Amino acid sequence: MPSLREVQIRFSAAVLATDGTAPAFARGDAATAAERMAIYRRTIRSNYRNALGATYPVLKRLLGMRLFNAAVDAYVEAEPSRSGDLNVYGDAFDDFLARYAPAAEWPWLPDVARLEWAIDEASRAQDSTAEPDVVLGALTVLPADKLPGLTLKLDPSCRLIASAFPLLRIWQVNQPDHGGETNVDWSAGRDHLRVRRERPGAAIDGVAIERLPAGDFAFLSALVGSALGEAIERAQDADAQFDLSTALHGFIGDGTIAGIGDTM
Repeated sequence: MPSLREVQIRFSAAVLATDGTAPAFARGDAATAAERMAIYRRTIRSNYRNALGATYPVLKRLLGMRLFNAAVDAYVEAEPSRSGDLNVYGDAFDDFLARYAPAAEWPWLPDVARLEWAIDEASRAQDSTAEPDVVLGALTVLPADKLPGLTLKLDPSCRLIASAFPLLRIWQVNQPDHGGETNVDWSAGRDHLRVRRERPGAAIDGVAIERLPAGDFAFLSALVGSALGEAIERAQDADAQFDLSTALHGFIGDGTIAGIGDTM
C-alpha cells in the first residue's frame, strides 16, 4: 500500500496533468474520474491566475487575459509553489518569461515582472526603525580608517531594478489612472530604479518608484553585500561625478540607508 506522501505526490501530479486525463490511481470509470479531477484543476488554476494577476497587473494588461493565463499555467507547471501562501508565489516569474516562447517578441516583459515583484516585496517588507539623525551621527564619529570597510544597511523595503528599457514609463502608462499620452520612447535608454515603501508621514504614501543617476544606483547596489569602499569605487566607475557626501546625506536623510553594519 502506498504511503500518504506517495498518495499526495500522485494527486499533485494528477492535478497538474492535462485536462481530460484521469489520475493513474483512479478506480472505476475513467471518464468520470477525469471529470472530477477537472474540478480540482479549474479551481487551482483559477487561484494561481488570481494570485499572480494581483501581483502582476501591468503584465496582465500587456499580455491580455488569454495569454497571461496561459503563461501563469505554464509557470505553475514549471515552477510549482513551495509554500501554502500564494501571496509570496511568483518570485521566478521574470526568469520564466525570459524563456517563455509566446512572449519572446516583447523582450521588456521580464523587466516589467521584476519591477512588479519588487513593488510587491516592498509592500510586504518589515518597517524600518532607523532614525536618520542617529545613523548619520554614528557615521560621523567613526575613525576615517574604518570607513572603507564599513557596511551600510538599506531599508528592508528597498529594491533596485536596472533595465535596458524605459521601464518606469512602460509601467506608468499602464496604470489604471494614467491620463494623457501613452507613447513610450524606446530610445530613452536604460532605467535605474529604486523601489521603496515610504516612511509614515512622507509626501508619498505607499510604495514609491524613482529613477536614480547611474552612480547613485551603482553605489546602493554595491552596498548590498559589499563594504563602503567598494561601493564608492563602483559608483565612480559608473559616474565620475559621483559625490559621496551628497549621496550619503541624501540616502540617509530619506531613509534609504537605514543602519550601519559590521566592518569587513
